Amino acid sequence: MRTFYRKEIAAAAAIFHLDPLLVEAVVLTESSGNTDGFRFEPNFWNRYLKPYKQYVGQNPRRVSSSYGLMQIMYPVAIERGFPKSDAPEKLFVPDVGLYYGCKHLAFLFEWAKGFADTTEQQQLDAVLASYNGGRGNNKPTDSPKRNASYVRKVLANLDILKKEGATAA
Repeated sequence: MRTFYRKEIAAAAAIFHLDPLLVEAVVLTESSGNTDGFRFEPNFWNRYLKPYKQYVGQNPRRVSSSYGLMQIMYPVAIERGFPKSDAPEKLFVPDVGLYYGCKHLAFLFEWAKGFADTTEQQQLDAVLASYNGGRGNNKPTDSPKRNASYVRKVLANLDILKKEGATAA
C-alpha cells in the first residue's frame, strides 16, 4: 500500500512536525499516490473564486482544481504562501505539492487545537474533514462532521500503514 514518495513525504512532514504515516494516508486517500492527480471542482469557481479580482480572466479549470499527491487546491496553496506568479501545475511536483499540503495540514492542526475541551481524536477528525472539505461544519465540536466518510477512509489507510510498518520492522 505504500507510495513511491515515502522519502519526500517524510521530508515534508518533518518540516511541519507531522506524522509521515498520516501524511501518506492522506496522499493515498487523495491521489492513490499519483503525483499527477488532478480534480476539477466545478462548483468551487462559482461559489468561492468568481467574485475575487485576482481570479478575473483566469481559466476556472486551472484555478478551481486540486493538484498532486495531496490534491491541494490551488487557492488554498496560495493562502499558504504558494507564489501567485507560479502556474498551478507546479503543484504536481512532489516536493512542492507535499510542502503546501503539509503546510495546510499543520495550519488545520493549529486551528483545531484552539477548541477548548476537545480530545486529540476530535481534533484529528476535524483536521482531516477540513482538509477535504473546508472548516465549515467540520469543527472539532461538530458531530457528525460534514466530511466524516473521508475521515474514516484516511484513518483506515493510516491503520493499514501502521500495520505494514509493524510487520516490516
